[in-house]
Amino acid sequence: MQKSKPFKDEADCETRIHDYFEEHLPQTGEVADIESLADYLNITREELIELMSDKRYGRALRLARNRIAKLKKQLAFCGKLPAAVLAFDLKNNHGYRDKPEECESGSETVVFKGLASDWAK
Repeated sequence: MQKSKPFKDEADCETRIHDYFEEHLPQTGEVADIESLADYLNITREELIELMSDKRYGRALRLARNRIAKLKKQLAFCGKLPAAVLAFDLKNNHGYRDKPEECESGSETVVFKGLASDWAK
């Protein structure tokens, strides 16, 4: 069974994303997130993530995902979203990773020696 296309064309994609942010979210009071956007577009989270690689729709969907991450970070900065929830969401839905503890190959290590009070002078 072949999946139906979620958009008529690029303009339809951009219009529906615009409507999600400018009409749907204010009307419903929902917090923007990947699952909410996917539901609004009548597709699954997995289909939405897959479409982010699409030549026609990918950029618009990646910009929407970026906007969602920005909105969530602002909520966290204002204390309205726990940092742990934000971190979990950014890793699972936005491609963020923990900074590796070990230096990656090819990178340089910088070591500062001395007292911090001496640096402030």
